[in-house]
Amino acid sequence: MKNPFHLLVYCAALLAQSSGAQTYLQGATIIDGTGAAGIENGVVIVENGKLSCVGSSQQCPVPADAEVIELQGSFITPGLVDAHVHFGQTGWLDGRPDGISAPAVYPYAATAKAAKDNPGRWQQSYLCSGITAVFDVGGPFWTTQLRDEAENDPGSAHVRAAGPLISWAGREQLQLDDEVFSFLPMGSVEESVEGVAKLKQQGAQAVKVWYLAPSADQREVMDQRMLAIGEAAKQAGLPLLVHATSLREAKVALRAGAHMLVHSVSDQPVDQEFINLLLANNTVYAPTLVVGSGWVRALASVVLQAAPPVDDPNGCVDQNTIDKIAQPELLHEYLPAALNNAWAYRRLENEGRELVLMEQNLMAVFAAGGLIATATDAGNPMTLHGPSIYTEMEAMQRAGLSADDIIVMTTRNGAQAMLDDDRFGTLQAGKAADLVVLKQDPREDISAFRSLSHVMRAGILHNQSELAYRRVD
Repeated sequence: MKNPFHLLVYCAALLAQSSGAQTYLQGATIIDGTGAAGIENGVVIVENGKLSCVGSSQQCPVPADAEVIELQGSFITPGLVDAHVHFGQTGWLDGRPDGISAPAVYPYAATAKAAKDNPGRWQQSYLCSGITAVFDVGGPFWTTQLRDEAENDPGSAHVRAAGPLISWAGREQLQLDDEVFSFLPMGSVEESVEGVAKLKQQGAQAVKVWYLAPSADQREVMDQRMLAIGEAAKQAGLPLLVHATSLREAKVALRAGAHMLVHSVSDQPVDQEFINLLLANNTVYAPTLVVGSGWVRALASVVLQAAPPVDDPNGCVDQNTIDKIAQPELLHEYLPAALNNAWAYRRLENEGRELVLMEQNLMAVFAAGGLIATATDAGNPMTLHGPSIYTEMEAMQRAGLSADDIIVMTTRNGAQAMLDDDRFGTLQAGKAADLVVLKQDPREDISAFRSLSHVMRAGILHNQSELAYRRVD
């Protein structure tokens, strides 16, 4: 996992910690992630990778002889948390052969091996974008090792990983061998429970169920299996995560004890029964508003043989991914017959209709006091590791949420989704020194996170440009 960038950061962290040096950030407005009012002309003191004091100059006095990093006119927030990513996917169609299978162009075995061999590629993209913690909610078993690998690496975001998904509707194209696969079977109650035991044995930090709507004659059977998985996850001490985008199945997931619904309900408006179940469980609602449009843009670019624009304001996407996105015509001959020009124009024209319903459901959950965490589904086509967090937050703002609320959803609430809010997610003494410095005020407009100037992870402060793969003018 250690590429030269990670080794450099790791050595810098060891040197800083061994010297016992303190870092003083002074003069910025501090927005601590709790929803409290900002602290003008604040002070952040960092020692041994943790926050030792956050507050005013009176609360956190700076010694007269201290070397201080002056940040007047800037804004400091906690590092961002993306509560839904996939290290096993690339951000382009080569990582999802169930969308377009083109083995002569992008052999999936090679793509999967590259992801396993270099997860640091995505880690750099995350830090480059201001993301200091991520929840991998479904992927090959190797992803479950990332939590321990990343925890002591200040060049990596914190990770929690669920490993393979349990589902009755898997995808054969994503099943390579006993190590590189993304689905466990759900063929019976016994098989479903065995899947939970296997996840626990392999070190997964959550249980994820891909609970697509079954046919009417299979609903009762599948519901029983879903409930059994929930009970097994509870007994195993693992949080239950559920992909259930239809209202009926989302309710079943909530009755099963879901800790997080990893997507919006998108088939119909949520009702009071859903809200009551969500609140009773204190379940995290992760809206993932823009991932669907990313799929449409990716597929349409292949149909039309026109490269889609890449929204990467700080140069955080690696060049290999950029190059693949720039050549959608390579996949054109592999398109299924149904994906033609008429399909592309129709989908591009209509992609906003489902989004409107997701926005309405998001606001209904918010109005009821539900716990919402920002989540992108990064790794899916055109939902790129790192900068997609900006697009998602801005979509949440357009839906009607205030910038103040979105800051909390993307910091503290994300840490709560990861069950790690005791360690990071807010700027409070004793927590990890994970923060970002912005040139613009994110309370006025959430797009200010694009003005990222510095990122700190575990007490190591970087200029954002040091983390970038490419110069962006």
